[in-house]
Amino acid sequence: MKKATAILTAGIMAMGVITSGVTVFAEETEEKTYSVTYNMNNGNAEDMPEFQFLSGNMKGMVSNESRLYVEIDLTLDGKDAYKLTSDCYVLENGKKAEIGDDTGIGLTLTTTAEGTYTDNGDDTVTISTPEHVHHDMLTDTYSVQMKQSVGMNVLGNEEDGSYDSDDLPELTSMVPETIFTLNDKGEIVTYNYLHPEDYETKDDAEKADTAEAGNELIAIPSDDEATTFTLFDNGTYEFYFASYDVKDNGTYAYDADSQTLTITDANGKETTSTVDGDNVKFHYEYSESNQLTGDFTVEAAALADAVK
Repeated sequence: MKKATAILTAGIMAMGVITSGVTVFAEETEEKTYSVTYNMNNGNAEDMPEFQFLSGNMKGMVSNESRLYVEIDLTLDGKDAYKLTSDCYVLENGKKAEIGDDTGIGLTLTTTAEGTYTDNGDDTVTISTPEHVHHDMLTDTYSVQMKQSVGMNVLGNEEDGSYDSDDLPELTSMVPETIFTLNDKGEIVTYNYLHPEDYETKDDAEKADTAEAGNELIAIPSDDEATTFTLFDNGTYEFYFASYDVKDNGTYAYDADSQTLTITDANGKETTSTVDGDNVKFHYEYSESNQLTGDFTVEAAALADAVK
């Protein structure tokens, strides 16, 4: 009988705490992971916020490149600790393209962060600035071209490698205080800055660019219609590469006698057009990467009329 009692008591103690003959069960906590994967084929790429806790804003590329994915996982321990993982990768033929494989498009762009969170009690949680962040930024033969186009850098450093807040405390700024909206399906519905006033939005930036550029005179599509070259009335231009969501600004000068358009980019590089019959033609390269280019053809009369 003593043996049976001992077994029963051990079983009860495994379940809770015995106090004065009353069993008090320890509070159960459940770890849960919430996820979202952004990709143009998922139909949610345009809804992805402008920041993804990565070393570059991948929204433009994810919205235009079906092989590129951004996957964000937020694990909550049920108490007050979180782990955030943001992973940007390329799928080629159903498999992740790896660094060094024969595709040349392999990409490792991953952030992991750990800190504390607050459950707001309304399907949202707020994560604090993390206590620890690790970031890997590795590119290959072709994926390296993404660096300039999406502003990929770690606190201004464009070198491939692994970065850790133990050595670089400022790295925690990659994961700002953020409010996540979650659902009971284990999905991240959306997320936003806790203090949006501290960050310039894309719309605000575009409005500022438009105000600075002046009034549009003529928008010239590239021959393949992938890019646009716009001239403004204050002598500035904007080159826009839609697939990468990249804009480039500089100045231009037009000589009516020779029908020549001279373009000077942000780095001082000059591009001069040529006349081909009734057309004016020029080849433009993005000031930060010669991989992003456009060939443009515009009627000479239309150009002259626009900038007169």
